[in-house]
Amino acid sequence: MTRVNIFKSEPAKEQVINSYNRILDLWATEYQEHDIETEYGMTHCITSGNQENPPLLLFHGVGDNSAVMWMLNIKELSQCFYCIAVDTLGGPGKSVPNETYTKRSFNQVDWIDQIIDNFNLKSINIAGVSNGGYMAYNYTTARSDRVSKVVCLEGGMVTKPIKTMIRTILLMFPEILIPTQHNMLKILKKMSSPNTDIFDKYPLLAEHLILLMKHHNQQAMFVHTLEKYDKQKGAAIKDKLYFLIAEHHIDHKKDFVRILNDGGFHYKVIPHAGHGINHEQPNLINREIIHFIREIGTGGH
Repeated sequence: MTRVNIFKSEPAKEQVINSYNRILDLWATEYQEHDIETEYGMTHCITSGNQENPPLLLFHGVGDNSAVMWMLNIKELSQCFYCIAVDTLGGPGKSVPNETYTKRSFNQVDWIDQIIDNFNLKSINIAGVSNGGYMAYNYTTARSDRVSKVVCLEGGMVTKPIKTMIRTILLMFPEILIPTQHNMLKILKKMSSPNTDIFDKYPLLAEHLILLMKHHNQQAMFVHTLEKYDKQKGAAIKDKLYFLIAEHHIDHKKDFVRILNDGGFHYKVIPHAGHGINHEQPNLINREIIHFIREIGTGGH
């Protein structure tokens, strides 16, 4: 059996990992990197914060990794939680899938179980962005006994995965046809709030995201099977969940907002934010995560 290629070439991988390490220098807080052996390959995690604090598992989006996803959030979050940022298998980070990472044998919930077991945690809190929000939600439907609180940012339940994917691809046209540095930056700005100055303030963040867009083999993420929204499963964990939705392009999220309203889920629309919600409004997002998780249960060792 052959392994899935995460990057389009070895030089591409080297470029991304070098950039990943430069991004980590911007974390502005102490951290540790861990390589965890799971049934499906080596999973890279970055931890930050006191181990006596409530644990907070962090999941990034499809074309991201932990280093870039949490660079503007980790300092504040790690003062309140023991943060465990996970590089998703198949994503453009430091995790390395093995031959068992296939559509037929990979089980996302089982993989997350193995990560939590590695840190000897009884229960956890989770925060995830975009696909990471879906992963957080889906894991909680399957393992509600292990999860205390969950914050889903720009993601969560999936009802029409193909439609969602097509809409995202269309947002990238026509620039994606000629993937120059200039065009890639235009795509990032289209997905962001027009008010944001994030890419001017943090040029390395933009450079890294552009590298990922150019060099990640996105088919490596197709191994993850998406579970469609089940109303009963959602209702059973409703009180554990909090959804944060960006105001920008909210007209594209009508189906999602309808589910949240129909199910009586707790959510908030964040003004002046786009899909990179936690980069564009880091202080506000940090406050929302901290407040919601501390409000009732916190999870623990």
